Amino acid sequence: MRYLVVLFIKDHVLKGTVIKTHGLYKSIYDALPAECEKLGLTDSGPIEPKWKNQIRWGLRDAKTQGLIKHIGLPKSGEWQRL
Repeated sequence: MRYLVVLFIKDHVLKGTVIKTHGLYKSIYDALPAECEKLGLTDSGPIEPKWKNQIRWGLRDAKTQGLIKHIGLPKSGEWQRL
């Protein structure tokens, strides 16, 4: 899931767009359904805690690569695509 977050940000998010952590799982599933199904992710039901952690780590990886930066208040869950 970590690499899917980075892949989604690189290929599907325009520069300057604000990414909200809250809706990121749904956005990734809509953009990359085949890859998500390979990992066993589904569009129905609540998101599992392990996937939430993987999304957080994916955001950290994207930040390290210089793709995004945190905006807003601490723990706001808002990131901007660079």
